[in-house]
Amino acid sequence: MAAPAHPRPPREGHAPDPATVTLAFASVPLLGTPEQAAQGCVEAVRMLTGDAVRLEVPTRPVPLGVGDPREGLASVARFGAPGGEGELLCGGTVQSWPQESRDALVQQVARVWSLHAQRAGQALELDQLRFHLGALQQVARTLAVVRGAEETERLVLDSVGEVFFAWWAALYHTDGEQYTCRAVRSLRGESVAYAIPSRVVRAIAAPGQPPVIPPEDAEIRDHVPAEVAVVAPLDFGEGDAGLLILGRRMTEAPYEAHDLALLRALADSSAIALRNAELLDRLRAQATIDPLTGCHNRRGFDEILAVEVARGKRYKRPLSLVLLDIDHFKRINDDFGHEVGDHALQRIGRAVRHTFRTTDSACRHGGEEFALIFPETPKDEGLRLAERLRMLVESLPPNAEVPRTLTASFGVACFPDDAETIPDLIRAADRALYQAKTNGRNRVEQA
Repeated sequence: MAAPAHPRPPREGHAPDPATVTLAFASVPLLGTPEQAAQGCVEAVRMLTGDAVRLEVPTRPVPLGVGDPREGLASVARFGAPGGEGELLCGGTVQSWPQESRDALVQQVARVWSLHAQRAGQALELDQLRFHLGALQQVARTLAVVRGAEETERLVLDSVGEVFFAWWAALYHTDGEQYTCRAVRSLRGESVAYAIPSRVVRAIAAPGQPPVIPPEDAEIRDHVPAEVAVVAPLDFGEGDAGLLILGRRMTEAPYEAHDLALLRALADSSAIALRNAELLDRLRAQATIDPLTGCHNRRGFDEILAVEVARGKRYKRPLSLVLLDIDHFKRINDDFGHEVGDHALQRIGRAVRHTFRTTDSACRHGGEEFALIFPETPKDEGLRLAERLRMLVESLPPNAEVPRTLTASFGVACFPDDAETIPDLIRAADRALYQAKTNGRNRVEQA
């Protein structure tokens, strides 16, 4: 196809007809950059007028200003453009043109920038789609690995907070007739509600519904001290539900429809990840809990002791390990049967689980032997705790399940006083336990 012929500049005192104006704009690069289009428009108008010309377009982030200086030029046309309204300025030539020629000039300039505005909108939409796809891929990769509930909650808040540039985000879980806060991510220290009544949540968003921007008079705003921007329900299935609340964005941009659509996809992915994390924690608990006594089993003992000794080394803090063995346990089985022996183990298990601090750990070390891990506890305190438990076991009255009194022998060792490694610490406590057995049982000995 032959290239369009370039129009000749009009003779002095003559205005171009509309066809000449149209032909002049045929060389403006419609598919080029905004800078190229602006330069093309200026050259076309200069050729038609032989006059000074300037074109200003409010493109973002940097506005365009192409052509001659603005001083002494008059506004000829305003037109829609990427970023707002553009303006064409010329000398006095255009004002002397017939109306149809001036209209043709305005129409051609507007046509060029109408196309560029459409392209800018399409580019923005494409960028949003790319961002959404990238965010979904990032979150999917992050949550694809099944982790524990606490770590997954943190990853969910980090991922969603970073995707939407939110100042704060909070994760809630249903707990009876209220939603209880499980985790918070706040970059400015915003405080959020510990609990929100379920009726308040249901008034704006039920499980399975899309995210919503609460109305200004929504009651949930009265329950959350920080400024609530958007609320996303989480549906864990089987009647279990959660809530994801986001605050304002660092960019001050509002949450628009495409943001809410992305948030719903992320909320659905997060709900699946959180559900899987909860199931994993249950499986881990089952794998490390002794079903008979409810104490940690040997695997749990090994894991907990490794963590606490490592913490003790890092912060140079003591740790006491207590081993206890039920006295004459074989005689209980022989005299009353294994069922009574199991009940005896259960009584001791309940005693060691409920006697001490929440930071302490009770474990069934094997057979009739139990282990107690006391972090942040020097040996003298470990001895005192062991003696307290010895007296408690001795004071348990016989009952229908265990028709005789029970006693136990205890061995206490301390990290790092008695040993600096886990195997040496266990051996030290075991030797102290053996000494307690040798010295007459129902007593506490130290390494």
